[in-house]
Amino acid sequence: MTVVYGTHAERLDYTFSSFAQNPHLELHAFVLADRLPRNQVPGIRYHLRAPDPAFSHPMRDADYRRWVFLDELEADYALVVDGLDVLCLQPLPRIPDLLRGYWLGACVEHAGNRMLRGHLYTANFLNAGVTFWDVRKSISLRKEIVQIGRRRFRNLQDDQITLNELVHTRYFENLIILPCQYNYRALLKRRYPGWPTVSSLDSVKIYHSYLGIENAKRHQPFLPYIQLPELQADKKHISALLRWLRRINERIGLSYLLFRKD
Repeated sequence: MTVVYGTHAERLDYTFSSFAQNPHLELHAFVLADRLPRNQVPGIRYHLRAPDPAFSHPMRDADYRRWVFLDELEADYALVVDGLDVLCLQPLPRIPDLLRGYWLGACVEHAGNRMLRGHLYTANFLNAGVTFWDVRKSISLRKEIVQIGRRRFRNLQDDQITLNELVHTRYFENLIILPCQYNYRALLKRRYPGWPTVSSLDSVKIYHSYLGIENAKRHQPFLPYIQLPELQADKKHISALLRWLRRINERIGLSYLLFRKD
């Protein structure tokens, strides 16, 4: 499921339709507007809803209300994704298999250590752009998120902050943290300040980065599992200097030291 507004509703063939490769998933798009989009993608079920000015901005309206729209789907489990920057690269397991009985499944943000309101620290700051839900069990959490969003405008993307505040204070026992392959945030063959860069998206199930979507689409398909480069075997004895260089390499990641020949 996704929630979109404005011109985004006309572009669900850009990334959202990629989830159609999973036959066990129904694709639903809630559109916050006064009419449905003209460009409707086959296989996506569109739902028209009026915007709610209580959220002060269309982005907050979409990001918060997606949590309550889940209850309209009559589904036991749901995957909720951002509308234009989340791309499904590989077939997904069934949602109950990922959740394993928990209410919410999510991945840690690419910079996962954060301070939150009330002097709360977490090393597991969740990204809200890709979330897996047990719809029935998570009703109380989702309603509380939306209530806080209605109460106060803090930022255009404070839904993610609210989600983390609640999960890491009172709902952490209902959370399963998924491998980053289910919400992969590194950039493919592109450098940008503050973001990691990788040379391949092999093994990635769901890719999520507006900075990297074009590259990801251009280099498809990817392998279901990544191939690690083989480590060169050491001789029977390595010098103290080389041991020191190897330790430095592991700390700061100098690849020319890692592959240095004896």
